Amino acid sequence: MKLEILENEDQKLKIKLHDNMTLVNLLNDNLWNQKIDAAAYTKEHITLTPPVLLVRSKDPKKHLLAAAEQIVEDVEELRKKLKAQK
Repeated sequence: MKLEILENEDQKLKIKLHDNMTLVNLLNDNLWNQKIDAAAYTKEHITLTPPVLLVRSKDPKKHLLAAAEQIVEDVEELRKKLKAQK
């Protein structure tokens, strides 16, 4: 996965995630479960441009990392439940 940091300011983080719209959707959803000012993503063209995720908060990098960690925990829980269903 290719990641580009477009803006990294005090209360604003803007990143581009190449070829990973699914991850952008998951991150955005998990960000809104935290106390943030805003989270949103844009995609100029469905196949030609990568999505751009914007996070505004007092510590956007911390919130983005927490959202990513939540995704990992959710997937691990799903994996365990599926294994138990043999």
